[in-house]
Amino acid sequence: MYVTLLVGSQQQLADGLPWLTRFADSTGYAPNAFVLGLDHRALAKRVELVLDECGPHGPIELVEAEVKSVVAKLLANKSRLLLMIDDVDDDRFQASVFEHCGVKTVWLGVKSPPPHSEKHIFSLDDAFGDTTNLISQRLLKTTTSLQLDHVWLTDADVDPDALVEKALELERQRCDEGDLIWIPFGPSPSTELHYPLARALLSATTKASIGLVSSQEGWDRSLLSQIRYWSSHVAEPMDRDLRLELATTLQEGSQPNLEFLGLISAAAMLAAFGLLQNSAAVIIGAMLIAPLMTPIMGAGLSLAHGNRPLFQTSLLTIGMGFVGAFVSSFLFGLLVRLVQQPVVTPEMWSRCNPSPLDFCVGLVGGMAASYARTRRHLSSALAGAAIAAALVPPIATAGLQTAFGAWHSTPQGWPVFGPLLLVSVNVLTIMIGTSFVLYARGLRIDTSLPGKSTNGSGKPAGNKWATRTMVSLITLVLLVLVWMMHLERLFL
Repeated sequence: MYVTLLVGSQQQLADGLPWLTRFADSTGYAPNAFVLGLDHRALAKRVELVLDECGPHGPIELVEAEVKSVVAKLLANKSRLLLMIDDVDDDRFQASVFEHCGVKTVWLGVKSPPPHSEKHIFSLDDAFGDTTNLISQRLLKTTTSLQLDHVWLTDADVDPDALVEKALELERQRCDEGDLIWIPFGPSPSTELHYPLARALLSATTKASIGLVSSQEGWDRSLLSQIRYWSSHVAEPMDRDLRLELATTLQEGSQPNLEFLGLISAAAMLAAFGLLQNSAAVIIGAMLIAPLMTPIMGAGLSLAHGNRPLFQTSLLTIGMGFVGAFVSSFLFGLLVRLVQQPVVTPEMWSRCNPSPLDFCVGLVGGMAASYARTRRHLSSALAGAAIAAALVPPIATAGLQTAFGAWHSTPQGWPVFGPLLLVSVNVLTIMIGTSFVLYARGLRIDTSLPGKSTNGSGKPAGNKWATRTMVSLITLVLLVLVWMMHLERLFL
């Protein structure tokens, strides 16, 4: 386990080194550092030389200057404490890391080395006295801290600008060189009243160092951190260039066009022929040419990105493909009626009585296809065939049965309605599975930029839409599954 210093310049290294070694000695964790920028090898070498002089330390690693990359690296590195030195030029990035980091974080405005006596440690509000004491004991091995004064940060009616002026005045009056003011935060600092005050003090104080400390993460953030940690060991998040390339490909492939319509119609007709002949080989061939994977993955990407226009475009393409496949198989069924007596074959009946287990094909196929699509050395064609297996034969079955006039339910299943139900739920499960995998692989909405917020909640509007849509889709699938299980018990 490590205490990690985030380094973006030699000045941050010089200011942060005394605090890094002090925190490491107090906590018992080994010190290490992340250097921002994959091309800053010279700075990384300098950091390694400086830490070598201080004693044993952890690895010095280069990390992309993105919030998601830093968070993923921290979790994979088993870091327990992140130390950031305030940089005015990089204030927005540091604020995003502080808000979204999955580990305990200290954001420091350094004016001097860390204090060695409780007489030099202050907090702003009596309400945070116990928390500040715990922070001092854990990070600096001190026993207590002093109150700067009664600056009531929890008062909802207080003017933030007035708080800044009062805090700065108290700092000038009571603090000396080498003093430290702790400002603790809960799991979501962006919702705290005193967050603007704390950020202002980072650069405005003249004597005391300012330490913003994120409190211990709650169970929900801890669980999310563990999930991200283990998922990063199964498959590391994609590089930024690969993510952009895949997102662009899926967006372009989700656009409706005649080529897509022609391929899906041909696949449905081929599947219809295989269903009539009870030929599994022909049905598999139809799956291989069906182009359904890309628009459904595009819908999954839109849920991960919070991209409503892409979701609407993908649904339009999926709907067009469904209509094309149904109409082509229906016309094929009418042609069959001209040359022979129509018969509903066992291959067709097998898709008229869907069960909850059948929907697992769509979920697993969608997850497999999306994972294969994010890994260049894996073939996505086979996974795409798994998606087509859950969609094309049922659509073709519904089209043929409509052409044959097979409407009445039998002990073997429910014609037309059964295959259509199977297709509809499989589309939803494929979307859900795809969005989860793409999110885990790094293709997710960027919540690290507060400036993108458009709904007044501090989160991007697309994030709220994506959450509502995902919950609605999962609820709909669960309702259908419960209804189907109820029907099974009735027929038994």
